[in-house]
Amino acid sequence: MNNRRLPFIILAIIAFIVILALSSSLFYTISATERAVIFYPFGMGLDKDNIIGPGTHMKAPWNEVSLYKVNEMSSEENMDVLDKNGLSIHIDITVRYFPIPDKIGYIHEQFTIDYEAVLVIPEVRSTVRQVMGRYTAEEIYSTKRAEVETAITTETETILKEKNVHATAVLIRSIMLPEQIKVAIENKLQQEQEALAYQFRLG
Repeated sequence: MNNRRLPFIILAIIAFIVILALSSSLFYTISATERAVIFYPFGMGLDKDNIIGPGTHMKAPWNEVSLYKVNEMSSEENMDVLDKNGLSIHIDITVRYFPIPDKIGYIHEQFTIDYEAVLVIPEVRSTVRQVMGRYTAEEIYSTKRAEVETAITTETETILKEKNVHATAVLIRSIMLPEQIKVAIENKLQQEQEALAYQFRLG
């Protein structure tokens, strides 16, 4: 009786081992901050519109799953730009962004998983250069810094949204000017503050 069952037991053990070996190819898990798209090499190809949500899922071993983080992310960049008068300014910026979750299939088709390097950063750098070229170094450094940030964010969001990515903010972390220009601007601002203070005392 036991001898008759032995082949079945052996087959069951072998099947169990095979399933364990293939489990990484058969099952995949998506976290709460991720979404996925699947590429079917022997079928429809990339399924752009069927976005897979959080949880543990099963797939055929030959199908390719691409995971995308859909929470807000940030990237830091430093670059040299020219102001309205052609003066070179070194700036450090931070861009905050996230892919539109139900559009990651289209992002994957056009830019792949490396969309940050292929799409986000080049567009941000281009927009920063264009916007800062409309202002003088003094305005960027002091009086219109918030206006510059707002313009960069608005224009970046417009461009990236067409490519299914949201840009929530582009922030200027630091601005470095040639020392003589920086000193001249700071002296001018100090003189303006002193003049206002003097007028206030007279009033």
